[in-house]
Amino acid sequence: MKPNYSLAVILIPLALMSCLGSLSLSSASAQNNAAVTTSILDKQVMGKWARSCALCHVTGEANAPKMGDTKNWNDRLKKSEEEILQNVVYGYNSMPPLGYCMSCEISDFKAMIAFMAGGEF
Repeated sequence: MKPNYSLAVILIPLALMSCLGSLSLSSASAQNNAAVTTSILDKQVMGKWARSCALCHVTGEANAPKMGDTKNWNDRLKKSEEEILQNVVYGYNSMPPLGYCMSCEISDFKAMIAFMAGGEF
């Protein structure tokens, strides 16, 4: 029997959203990430994430870095923010341009990256 990932795509973001409230950040980091943290908790952004990014980043499909794999994400986050966002907008390796999220804004992508990377971008 083939596993049904649809339920996981819906439940994982909700579970992680509830955990984000307990994260403790340093005051400097908290100031820099306040807008991103607020966006992460935005249901509309999480809905976009569930319909686009989650398709590959929950399972690691096509070598996408899995959500919460901090080592893999930290390696990617060594690039500049501009370079990472260019990869998202124009596509990178197997990732299509905009990661299939045609309605996403740059602020959405920043929040989604922070969410998948463990809270910082």
